[in-house]
Amino acid sequence: MHKILEFQAVVLAAGKGSRLPDVGGSVSKCLLPVGPYPVLWYSLNMLEKVGFQETMIVVLDEDKSNILNGLENCPLKIKYELIDIPSEEDWGTANSLKYISNRVTTDLVVVSGDLITNINLNEVLNLYRKHDAALTTLFFNNGPEEWQKLPGLPNKTKPDRDLVCVDEETQRLVFLASASDFEGNVSIPKLLVKKFESINMYSRLLDAHVYVMKKWIINYFIDADRFTSIKGELIPLIVKKQLSKPKNPAEKKGTSEKNVELFKDIFYYAVDQGYESKIRQMSAYNDHKLGSKPVYCNDTLRCYAHIPDKNTFGIRVNTLPSFCLSNKKIISQWENLTGSPLTDRLHPNSEVKTKQIDETCTVGEKSVVNEKTSIKNTFIAANCTIENKVRLTNCIIMNNVTIKEGCVLQDCIVYTGATLEGNCSLQYSIVGPHHLVSASTTGVHQLYAETTDNMITLG
Repeated sequence: MHKILEFQAVVLAAGKGSRLPDVGGSVSKCLLPVGPYPVLWYSLNMLEKVGFQETMIVVLDEDKSNILNGLENCPLKIKYELIDIPSEEDWGTANSLKYISNRVTTDLVVVSGDLITNINLNEVLNLYRKHDAALTTLFFNNGPEEWQKLPGLPNKTKPDRDLVCVDEETQRLVFLASASDFEGNVSIPKLLVKKFESINMYSRLLDAHVYVMKKWIINYFIDADRFTSIKGELIPLIVKKQLSKPKNPAEKKGTSEKNVELFKDIFYYAVDQGYESKIRQMSAYNDHKLGSKPVYCNDTLRCYAHIPDKNTFGIRVNTLPSFCLSNKKIISQWENLTGSPLTDRLHPNSEVKTKQIDETCTVGEKSVVNEKTSIKNTFIAANCTIENKVRLTNCIIMNNVTIKEGCVLQDCIVYTGATLEGNCSLQYSIVGPHHLVSASTTGVHQLYAETTDNMITLG
């Protein structure tokens, strides 16, 4: 394994899971179980596979100890430093980067802590290198969502979608906006049509929240001091600024308040060093030549998007549907994700007495699964007790759960510390943390949890 000196990596894992149901209690989003490991492990494993030997992880201070404990028994060689930010503050992703900016000395790879993908990250890094880009992003083109029925109460909330325009020839990212910003027709700047002859517009891509960026971008948004979100504010601005002309240097002279603002314009930071501009002009392959239509397009800001083929597995575990789908697919994708077979589906310190447990299941440390049970496509975390004559199908069972004799669960999520008394029959339901479900309870699409006035709608 070689150490990557040209990039530093940071994993953003301080999200509060606002699009996941509030019934999760104190479970951090990045510690939600997907197969045998927490979500965060998969982002770290991806960085490790391409040669990163260390990374920073931004977490909430209230989650720091739980995350350290959660990663302690995970197979990782990459060294990680947890940097905590105040839990009581409503910080955005840009605020988190600003907080660690004094540690950033090279170009930066930013990765979301809820990402699971089998992509070789070098594909994104090489696109960045090839064009000496200011910014390179990753999107997945996986087609429509594959879930039909979900646990919990019915919900018709539609997922957020982006409008993404990419030049087919060069992979230049030329337009990025939220679909919700447009009520009807979408207007694309004429300059894009003049400069780029074959633009593909996408409306169903998944933003992986993987960004490779120049160090000067960090300097820019720190000085600008007006961004809270990387995805929602910073990235769209940089993409849009590709079509802008830098201010005349002469205009930056003076000490007026107006000129102070000009000093902080993005083009003050986006400057070529040495012979970079001449090298691009002499290159046999560059994407700034304008052909027969001489129109201006700035070339010190170059943004690109890598969109791998549709067979690539990529998912962000930030909603209830993606949480369920990731667990459904994780075993079949395991070797593609990790490069090695999953050898410890059943933890050595677990006690599995039943023979009716299929190869799509995992059982965590110190869990006991008694005989005469049937376990299919189900993930059982640590310190659980599954009594006799229980049937579990397509379920996610978190730590310290007790399921008593005769229970039948299908497509359910049972959170930490919950107990199901005997002979319960639940389908597509959620049991909240430390909740007791009475014996012989029957339910379909139900939520069994302590409710609060500020509970987030499922979905």
